[in-house]
Amino acid sequence: MSMNAKLTAKPNGRKTKSKASNGTHAHKTRPAIVRPAVVFSPNLLAGINAIANLVKPTLGPRPRMVAMERTSRNRAPELLDDAATLARRIVQLPHATDDVGAMMLRHALWRMHELVGDGAATTAVLAQALMQHASRAAAAGANPMQLRQGIEAGINLACEALRAQAQPVGGSPRARKLLAALVRSTCSDEELAERLAEAVTYAGPDAFIEIVNHEPRRIDRDYVEGSLWEAPWHNANFSTDKGRTITRMEDAAFVIVESKIESAEHALEGMKRLHEMGFRKVAIMVGEVSGDAMNFFNTAHHRGLMQLALIKSPGFDANRAMNLQDISALTGARMLMGDGQAFANVQAEDVGLVRRLWVNDKKAGFIGGNRDSLALRVNIKKVRADIESLKDLDRLTDLRKRLGRLTGSWVILRVGGVTSGHAEARQDEARRLVRALQTAVRGGVVAGGGAALLACQPALNRAIKASQDEADPMAFDHQMGLSCVQQALIAPMTVILQNAGHDASPWVWQIRKAGLPHGFDVKTEAMVDMFDAGIVDSAEVLERALRNAGSMAVMAVTTDVVVHHKKPALVVNT
Repeated sequence: MSMNAKLTAKPNGRKTKSKASNGTHAHKTRPAIVRPAVVFSPNLLAGINAIANLVKPTLGPRPRMVAMERTSRNRAPELLDDAATLARRIVQLPHATDDVGAMMLRHALWRMHELVGDGAATTAVLAQALMQHASRAAAAGANPMQLRQGIEAGINLACEALRAQAQPVGGSPRARKLLAALVRSTCSDEELAERLAEAVTYAGPDAFIEIVNHEPRRIDRDYVEGSLWEAPWHNANFSTDKGRTITRMEDAAFVIVESKIESAEHALEGMKRLHEMGFRKVAIMVGEVSGDAMNFFNTAHHRGLMQLALIKSPGFDANRAMNLQDISALTGARMLMGDGQAFANVQAEDVGLVRRLWVNDKKAGFIGGNRDSLALRVNIKKVRADIESLKDLDRLTDLRKRLGRLTGSWVILRVGGVTSGHAEARQDEARRLVRALQTAVRGGVVAGGGAALLACQPALNRAIKASQDEADPMAFDHQMGLSCVQQALIAPMTVILQNAGHDASPWVWQIRKAGLPHGFDVKTEAMVDMFDAGIVDSAEVLERALRNAGSMAVMAVTTDVVVHHKKPALVVNT
């Protein structure tokens, strides 16, 4: 895909000719929109087609590469086979109304990439097919809002049919084989695929898998038991090793002070209370400690009156409050709120327990403890709900990290490579695949190659037949919406077969006749049992692809007016 960017107008308003980079005139485009402008009954399909046709070659086990011309002429074109990255490279289309449709689809594809790391090409194919059928229905006189309701109902029916097909990915040998097959279908790096499948199988769908750089070329992993926090110690005076690098404690009391310990008197009173309660090992998580209070704690620790660890509260402002709530649920400690005297008034019910704890100048971690089960369940449920309904993708990593801490599942995957560039590419691929694999573990797998989506058609057929029996005159428009979804479900399989060089129609007929779990393996060019052949898709990824495609299509088909603002437009000739 070659792209040449030119300004359609200079700031002074004088028109310029748009030319290709080789000096020849660029191919003709539709007349530019004069800005500002209000366009009624806009045709957004052209922009959707542009993005979908760009990424369609990447779908399937035999994808085709897309060459993206770079802005610098002395560099070779960029060869890409990732749909979301391809869509992200497109900044603007030459025709303003086309650009609105293109950006709708571009946003949907990138959201799929950020949330689940896979399914962007499937989303594009489904969205294009839905929009094409919906546009024809609207042109034939269907009411757009009734059409929308029919499409949404059809998407819900298809998603229910998908969930009914899903097979769980648990700890059985067959389940691990299916998970390994899934990761191999999207990753050609055998070592990376094996390590990721192992980590996700061991840690589960809620684990936070941290990808870090590794100097050696290999891939190593560490399984972190308990929870890990960016919470360093206040100073190294409480270290338990000669190198003053770490503090370790076992079966220790845990106290959380929300604000500050202001004076030595407050420190003394709090320590006396803890001593009377029978505690001889105490970890105190506190935002600030005054100089006098710190001197007292140092003296008490080094005289052997009590083994202490003073830990800084993790995070800032609202994030700090959330972290302290989670730590309170994990340890059973109640936050001591209020002024600097809070520690001096500590009560037995305020004190939590941890089985093992360590802290250094960067992080703190603890295992086991007197957990508040109810608070933990509430927090975990809320974090999962926040991830599902997330709109600000910048918060996604923080939410996943929080869920990993609450569930006690944390894996550090150290990824290296032959060169720094190779290592960076492997790390990006690992982050994408982690999301896809955890989604598969959470929702199960279905037959791949588009077979699962094709098998959803009978549910839509039954709904269409039921709609035909209704006397309501608006039922016909609703029926057309159902029909749009029913026809779109075949699109991913068709594109996969076409990308592999096959005529799709006869094979689709045979697959429909054979039924699940049969499908066509384009590598062996034969009908196979898709599960036995290891050709599977994540059920949740397909469901998200359907919902994102449906959401984008109904938004486009019900958009009646587009407003273009006045500003110079960047033209991308494709």
